[in-house]
This record gives sequence, structure tokens and C-alpha cells, in this order.
Amino acid sequence: MDTVFRCAGGAFEPRELRKYLFGLSFAYWLLIFAAWVAYPAENRYSIMTHTFSFLGSFETKHSPEHWWIFSIAMVLWGVGMIPMALHIRRAMGRVSRWAAWVGAFFLLMGGAGIALVGVFPDARGVVFAGLEWTEIHEKVAVLAFAGFFLAYLWHGVMLLLDAVFFRSLARVPGFSYRRVLWPYLFWTPILCVAVRYLAAWERIYAARRAAAQAAGTHIGSSWSEALGTRYSFPLWENVLIYSLFVFIVWFALALPCRGTEAGAAR
Repeated sequence: MDTVFRCAGGAFEPRELRKYLFGLSFAYWLLIFAAWVAYPAENRYSIMTHTFSFLGSFETKHSPEHWWIFSIAMVLWGVGMIPMALHIRRAMGRVSRWAAWVGAFFLLMGGAGIALVGVFPDARGVVFAGLEWTEIHEKVAVLAFAGFFLAYLWHGVMLLLDAVFFRSLARVPGFSYRRVLWPYLFWTPILCVAVRYLAAWERIYAARRAAAQAAGTHIGSSWSEALGTRYSFPLWENVLIYSLFVFIVWFALALPCRGTEAGAAR
């Protein structure tokens, strides 16, 4: 039991961390796969046309019977972030205790948003105070992305400053800055490409809409016109979510595990 509480607080031994992250990843993606398999074939789920959250929508046009599988998966990811965030805080505390706590706050904010994405599905229907499920869902999804994105930036700056000036992590036996560089080299290009295509589509659609108006012809919404193309929002949302999960797990594995937080008083 002591081991369970210790790991829950982020104080993993290397082998314990690997087992925890493997178990969390396996359970999460197994649930997501189950939600995809259970999605009605007639509704034709595709990452080119359907957002990730549509796997957990109880609307008739999505997954009215098995939407809850997705909800369980997202709550699992969100709650599973707590030990992971505390582990990262312990490791980054070697650079700066206060900065490590800020980073942990961003990670926990992202985890809370992810869990709430599961609690509030992307579907029509009033929940309370005139707010619909989808309205709350959109807000907590933004919370999740904001938390994880800020953590990505914050920890990146911390690592850069440590590598250039402090070298606190360099004193940890077996640690190499290259290990934490690889997750950034993995996710940063994906993020940049996604932003590039989504931003480009806004310009392309504006030109198409102006041309359609000038010609007196009908044009669909920005969302619908992009579906099925490389500018599709659902496509890049799915890619970013899949790769973000990989980034977080990879980053956690790259950091040193349990040990003293020497030099953390800056």
C-alpha cells in the first residue's frame, strides 16, 4: 500500500513509472478503440469528417448507445495525469521548485479539462442554466488544450534555461538533455503543420466565399467546405490529440525518476 501511495504522489522508481505509463496507455487506447468499433457503421466515423469527441456523443447521428466508452477513456486519461504531473514536478523541481509547481498546475489543468470532456459529451440538450452539453464541452476542451499547451511551452523554457545556464539536471546520473529533446522534436512539427493548414484554410475559404458571392452561387460554412480535405479541422484535431498523448508519456519517461531535488531552491 505504501508503494501505491508513493507512486500516486509521483515518486516513481524507473520500472514503476514504465509499468504505470504502459498500463495507462494500454487501457486508454483500448477504450478508444472499443468506442471506435462500437460507433454505428451507418454513421461512418472518419477522422477526416468527425472530431475525436464525436466518439463520445450520444446524438443519434453519432454513437447513441456506446458513447459512454469514450467518456470513461477521457476520465481515465484525466485522472491518470495526476501521478504523471507530480512525477514531472519532482523531476523539474531540480531546476526550480516554484517553476516546477507552475508546470504541474498547467498539466493538472489539462488533465482536469480532459476528464471534463468525458463528463460533458459533445451533444445537444440543455444541462443547466440554459447551457447545452456541447457548449460546456467546447469550454472544457479549450481548458484541456490550454493547460497542456502551456505546460509544453513552460517545461520547454525551463529545460532550455537549465541546459544553457544551470545544468541542474545534468548532475543526475544517467540523464541526458537529448532524452527530453526528442519528445519536443516529435510534437512541435506536428503542431506547426496543423496550425499552418488551419490558418491557411481561413485565407482560402475567405477567397472562395468572396468569389462565390460575386458569382451569386452558394457556398457552405468554413467547417463543411474543409471536410475531407487536408484543411479539415477534425483531421488535425485528431492528429494533435493522438500525438499529444504520445508527447506527454514520452516526456514523462525522459525525465529522471525518484531522487533528491538538489539545486531546486532557485
